[in-house]
Amino acid sequence: MDNNNNNNNRSDDEDDNGDYEEIVLDTRIQSRLRRYMIFLSQNLFGQNLQGEQSDEDEDEDMNDSESAEENNTNIPKEDLLNTPLHSEILYNTGSDPQHTNQSIYNLVKNSGFSMSNRRAQPQGLQYMGPNNSAHILQSFIPNKSSKIAHHGDHVFCGLFSKDGSKFMSACQDHRIRIYDTESWKVKKTIAARNVGWSIISTDYSPDKDWLIYSSWSDYVQLCNTSGLHEVHEPLCFKPESHRFCLFSIQFSSDSNEILGGSSDRHLYIYDVVKRERIARVKGHADDINAVAFADKSSHVFFSGGDDSLVKVWDRRMLSQAGKCAGVLAGHFEGITFIDSKGDGIYLISNGKDQTIKLWDIRVMKPDGQVPAKATKFDYRYSGLGGLRQYKKSKNDSSLMTYRGHKVYQTLIRCRFSPAYSTGQKLSLIHI
Repeated sequence: MDNNNNNNNRSDDEDDNGDYEEIVLDTRIQSRLRRYMIFLSQNLFGQNLQGEQSDEDEDEDMNDSESAEENNTNIPKEDLLNTPLHSEILYNTGSDPQHTNQSIYNLVKNSGFSMSNRRAQPQGLQYMGPNNSAHILQSFIPNKSSKIAHHGDHVFCGLFSKDGSKFMSACQDHRIRIYDTESWKVKKTIAARNVGWSIISTDYSPDKDWLIYSSWSDYVQLCNTSGLHEVHEPLCFKPESHRFCLFSIQFSSDSNEILGGSSDRHLYIYDVVKRERIARVKGHADDINAVAFADKSSHVFFSGGDDSLVKVWDRRMLSQAGKCAGVLAGHFEGITFIDSKGDGIYLISNGKDQTIKLWDIRVMKPDGQVPAKATKFDYRYSGLGGLRQYKKSKNDSSLMTYRGHKVYQTLIRCRFSPAYSTGQKLSLIHI
């Protein structure tokens, strides 16, 4: 009996050790695959890429080099190229003569190296998470500008789709052009309807199948971005003012609703399924220039107006009385744009006081506690000479303030950089 127990215990120990060895081996294989991909990217495609390396990786590198010196088993580069992983990279980067469908940028962004679509990829390629993907893609961020297209009229809107595969421009010539960002060729041109002066705001639906645009009009136009049958449908927001414009519009995360901020100081919510306006709420003491949903739930959203305030709203507490959940104060002039980080906490705003501010809604103040202090600065008539220098207000609850850009031509927009390529570490400013 004792011998049997000893044998059983010994067998259990061996199984435990075997499981541990398999885990260690699997970890080492994944680490080496990651470093090998970066090596191929550097040597085959001429990219200056650097991979993050943990302490364990560095120890493994030292052990590998010592072992190679002892056994003289350095693998020639020619042998490294003749591997299944190399063939996979050639295919996905478009370097395979028979398959030229993707660039190395799209390889990292789309072919399963992020956690979002890891299940669709081979088991060996699931090791690269969003952090490593963003680290590699940062090497492809351009450091100089290049001209893609030239228009004879002013361009008032420019917007990438969420995945970066499409770019939409809206020009004062009443044309919306959709570009394929891989080739930068125009894939579709839409002749805008019922335009007053210019197209003011645009947005994609989350699935990229639809777009909306607004102008000085009672209507928001709904168009399809692809398909055999063209759709161009006006959606009436039924304002109560004679001259009306939605300065900012945005789809909800499920594409079922449209949020808008208007020239009549009201917030509008439109039900796309029912084809009717379902909410109209007094939001600000002046024009509302910017709106944005806080996250995918679409319960919380932000608004910014010419009264210099950023307001936080909760759909579940929304009423006709116009009571918001909280206020973020700190700008001295009107808000031109708002962009949410998408986590329900952080947002950035751009103001006519020539600053961008980073906010955390967890430090917002109650509505009515902070008065609006906009001085009605208007760059169209005053010029930058009429703008004075401001000191930080005691009511300023922003986390950071950024300066260096100028707001003197139109409502300059600001956005967080994409999560897939930069980890949203940057703020982008554009017209």
